[in-house]
Amino acid sequence: MVAITTTPVSPPDTPVSMLSFDKCPVCASKHKSRCIETHAHMHPEPGIFYFDQCQQCKLVFLNPRVAPDCLHKYYNKYYLPYRGASAWGKYARFVTYSQEKLDKTRARLAGKYKKLNKASLILDIGCGQPTFLKACNTLYNCHTMGIDFSDHGWQDTGHKFDGLNLQIAQVKDLNAATRPDVITMWHYLEHDYDPILNLSILRKLAQPDTILLIEVPNYDSESRRKYGRYWAGYHTPRHTFLFSPHNIKLLLQKTGWQALHINTRGTLDPYNLYWMSEMEQKGIDWQKDMTSEFWPYVYGMIGFRVKNLFTRNRSLGVMTVAARISR
Repeated sequence: MVAITTTPVSPPDTPVSMLSFDKCPVCASKHKSRCIETHAHMHPEPGIFYFDQCQQCKLVFLNPRVAPDCLHKYYNKYYLPYRGASAWGKYARFVTYSQEKLDKTRARLAGKYKKLNKASLILDIGCGQPTFLKACNTLYNCHTMGIDFSDHGWQDTGHKFDGLNLQIAQVKDLNAATRPDVITMWHYLEHDYDPILNLSILRKLAQPDTILLIEVPNYDSESRRKYGRYWAGYHTPRHTFLFSPHNIKLLLQKTGWQALHINTRGTLDPYNLYWMSEMEQKGIDWQKDMTSEFWPYVYGMIGFRVKNLFTRNRSLGVMTVAARISR
């Protein structure tokens, strides 16, 4: 059962309502223990948050967590993912190119698991800036649909995303007639407040051969062990769940899905997690112009890639899961 309490995780004059759990949200075990205490990441105001770990399935979850109607406090206009390439000033074009490359990699991954054409529908949950859907539309000339809880990712972008079906919506709002060929969740599931409900809804919408692609931070990774409470995978308090290969497979099984493959390398360059963790440790002002951080970022990335050239069997921070409905 979820109990709602009010906890001052921000200055006393602006209390934030919190949701508490007395058992694991995935396996329902009541055996949990305090895992770690962290500060609010990528956010200027002070605040302490706590992650618990289920002793049965080892799921890590924020407990208590910010109530949904208070989340806007942590997703303001200064939030770096919303600022996108523009945050990097004169180097924005390089950041845009890097994102386009990532989007093409993800679009091709979708095509690897499912033959896509102009009749296909790709549904992206938590689409943010819908550049991935744009890449899919360009590559496959397919139908695309993206949902998010706000339109910060695509508002005021002119005609950049013309032709994409973008909606401010939640999974529960999806029309029952929506029949996607591919469902993607690129760093969405760790933000989800009810993954069991939402994955179950998507299972009902899925066709017999629908493919589900999920990418999340991997709790069982080297970057988490290296940075502790500064690990960017916590992204406190926006991330509510932290998965490892074992419990994400358990979650999928519980909601009618079957994992086909788990790639503990992921599509997102794991250096991003290392860099964001370093910046949290450093105490960077995330609202500033990031131009001065560009070349240190590049040099750090080069060194990171050289150092980890032969680490294909080690998880550095991100994992990608491909699944289909259980048979």
